[in-house]
Amino acid sequence: MMIILMENLYMKMTKQLLGLLLGCGILSALSLYAQPSAPTAIQQKQNFQQNMEQQQPLISLKPGTNAPELYQGENADVGPQHILRLLPERRYFMVKVDSQYLYTDNPLLTGNPKTPGTEFVNTIQAAFEPTAYKVGPGRFTPAVGYMSQWFNYGMGNHDLSYADFNVQTVYASAKYQLPENWTVFGEFDYNRFLSQSDYRQFYTEYVPSAGIQRLFQVTDKSLLAAGFVGDYHSSWTINPPNNSQDRADGIFSVSFAYQFTPCFVVQPYYQFQYTYYHRNDPVDNNAYLNSFGVSASYFFTPNLSFRAFVNDAINQTDDPLVQKYHAYNVGADLCYTLRF
Repeated sequence: MMIILMENLYMKMTKQLLGLLLGCGILSALSLYAQPSAPTAIQQKQNFQQNMEQQQPLISLKPGTNAPELYQGENADVGPQHILRLLPERRYFMVKVDSQYLYTDNPLLTGNPKTPGTEFVNTIQAAFEPTAYKVGPGRFTPAVGYMSQWFNYGMGNHDLSYADFNVQTVYASAKYQLPENWTVFGEFDYNRFLSQSDYRQFYTEYVPSAGIQRLFQVTDKSLLAAGFVGDYHSSWTINPPNNSQDRADGIFSVSFAYQFTPCFVVQPYYQFQYTYYHRNDPVDNNAYLNSFGVSASYFFTPNLSFRAFVNDAINQTDDPLVQKYHAYNVGADLCYTLRF
C-alpha cells in the first residue's frame, strides 16, 4: 500500500513539474516573440536620424535674408541691404524637443506581405554645444550630449505595440567648417536599445563616424548639399551570436533646398547607403538602401519649426535568408530648439 501511495505521489509531482516547465517554456517563447526585432529597431533608428539630418543645410540659407531697416524708409533710399555674414551671439548649450508622427506601409521593414501602420517618435536632446570658434582658416564646433527617443507603433489600425522600443544615446562630436563651404566632421555614439514592455536591454552599439559635406549656393534662395559619411557599428545583441550586427556603413546623400519665403523651405533629397555585415553567418552580407523624398518646412520662429514629408526606401541584400523590403512613409514633424 505504501509503495502504491509513493508511486502516485511521484507521478503527481512529475506531472506538476512537467507542467511548470512547459508553462515557463511557453512564457519564455511569448516573451521572446514580444521583444522588438534588433535589426528592425536599428534600421528604424538610423532612418529617423538620417531623415532629420537632411534638414541641417537649411541653416545656411538664413544669411540670404534681408537685413532690417536701420531707419524708416532706408530701403526706399538705398535699396534692401543684403546680409553677407551673420555674427552670432555666443551660446553654449542646446536643448531640443521633437515629435514626429507618420504613416508607413511597412513599419516592421519586412518583405511581402506587409502590414501597414503608424510610427510615433518623440525625442528629447540636450548638449553642451558652444557657438563655433575661429580656428585657423575655418570655424570649429565641438559638442557633447545626451538624447532619449521613444518609438511607438500602437496608434494606428494595426496594434504593433509589441515592437515599441526606446533608444538612449550619449555622443561626442566635432565639426570644422572650411572656406568654400566645405565641412568635415566626426562623431562617437553609444546607443542603448530597450524594449518598452519590460525595459529590457536587447541591443547596444558603439559607433564612430566621420564625414565630409560641401554646400553650393545656387541662388540667393537655393542651396545644394552633397556629403559622404562612413561609420562602424560595434554591437551586442541579446540573441547569440551577440555581435552578428557588427557592420560598416558608407552613406552618400544629396539634397536641394529652396526658400520660397524667409519662413518656408522645400527640400527634395536622395540617399544611398551601403552596409557590409562581416559577421553574417554563414557568409558575409552586403546590403544596399536607396531612399528619396521631399520635405516642406515652415519656421514659425527661429526656434520652432513644422515639417511635412514623404519618402520612399528600397532595401536590397545579398543574403537570401534576409528579407528585402520596400517602405513608403508620409508624416509630419514638430521641433523646438533652444540655444542659450
